[in-house]
Amino acid sequence: MARVLAALPDAITAGFFLLLWLVPQWLGPTALRTGLLMMLVEFILMHATGILGGMALSNAGDTRRQWKPILLFSSMYLLFIAVWAWTFRAWWPLLALAWLVAGKLALAWQPLPDADKRDRIMSDWGISALAYLGGVFATLMLPLPRLGLTGDVVAAADLPGSGEWVDKPHTVVAFGLIYFAVLATGKLRGWRLPGKPVVVRNG
Repeated sequence: MARVLAALPDAITAGFFLLLWLVPQWLGPTALRTGLLMMLVEFILMHATGILGGMALSNAGDTRRQWKPILLFSSMYLLFIAVWAWTFRAWWPLLALAWLVAGKLALAWQPLPDADKRDRIMSDWGISALAYLGGVFATLMLPLPRLGLTGDVVAAADLPGSGEWVDKPHTVVAFGLIYFAVLATGKLRGWRLPGKPVVVRNG
């Protein structure tokens, strides 16, 4: 159950990208902007997984001391996200930040000793970095179908800026699906990079 809860945020996010790729009309014209921004936000949070997780595990006996540094550290990213929100003319990237942070911190509530949690967080960080880089490379190199992201749907989204993700938004949607599916699967199955094993203690 603990693994299911840890994997759930990433699994839901992967499901969002799957729907966005197949039936974007179900999600509304702004959904494509949401997906693109979520991957930009994730790029920042990916680098902060170890720090945020370590903060969540520190001062375990004092809830107030536990959350204050997390909120303070997370606020450092608001400047970057505010710029993106202004560029995309939307305020909801802040909600995307909160959702993705929740996914990063889900491990803090698993029934493991603190040392094992820290090892697992660092392993998850390594897996997320590999998944991000691998996903970017794969979606840039492989021929991917547009599926439901037709020209009319993309035009309705009115994506700002330029670049591969803006010119071919189905690539970032496929990337989001692959990336979050890998994270969810890894947490559900207990994947770990080589190193100190995490021992799950029952009882």
